Amino acid sequence: MSGWDQYITNLTSQGITHAGIFGADGSRWAASPNFPSIDNLKDELPKAFSLQPSGIVVDREKYIYIRNDGTFAVFRKGADGMAIVKLNQAYIVSIGINQKPEILVGKTNKIGEYLKSCGY
Repeated sequence: MSGWDQYITNLTSQGITHAGIFGADGSRWAASPNFPSIDNLKDELPKAFSLQPSGIVVDREKYIYIRNDGTFAVFRKGADGMAIVKLNQAYIVSIGINQKPEILVGKTNKIGEYLKSCGY
């Protein structure tokens, strides 16, 4: 178990279905079991924070862009939500089945702020 796993466990213990931490290069630092695949992860995560993101494909299902504020981006697919928090060197991705993305942002951003304060 790596040191990053504790952050994933923290998120999933709060009811988040899937959580992952990925380096800016697309490398997987840690992820919950059965974390769904994100097409072209290395390219998609930075695009979530572009001026005109179109959405992100997760397990061949497109999550539609809702909003971003430069530090987090919010997506939705039906009743499911996704939040991506941008760190200095990585991204935290939280996916919630039947969860509003705004709830995911609050939980994910809390850990993101801590990791940013540690230089990540």
